[in-house]
Amino acid sequence: MSKGSNKKNKIEDVGWLDQPTNVKRLIRWFYWLCGLVVLADFIFSFGWHKHAAFGEDQSLHGVETLPAFYGIYGFVACVGLVYLSKLMRSWNGKNILMRDEDYWEKK
Repeated sequence: MSKGSNKKNKIEDVGWLDQPTNVKRLIRWFYWLCGLVVLADFIFSFGWHKHAAFGEDQSLHGVETLPAFYGIYGFVACVGLVYLSKLMRSWNGKNILMRDEDYWEKK
């Protein structure tokens, strides 16, 4: 192969997400999409009940009817899981669920 064909392959290997401007543009679109979803949830939470399957005779907690409650609840739950897993990995400097790299060679 010639030097020119290697250069052409290197140019073709560059994807559209390798350019920082495209990544920023994609993140900006995700932020806009997230904002639209929260706006739609805010609008629909005042017009319709989120749990139409529940009748009027069943009581709901007042916090469930707040706009964007389920998104915030899911986010807090995920963050809590991450911190709980970090806590379970090591407690006060002692490895609980994590072992040393040479754990099996020590025996």
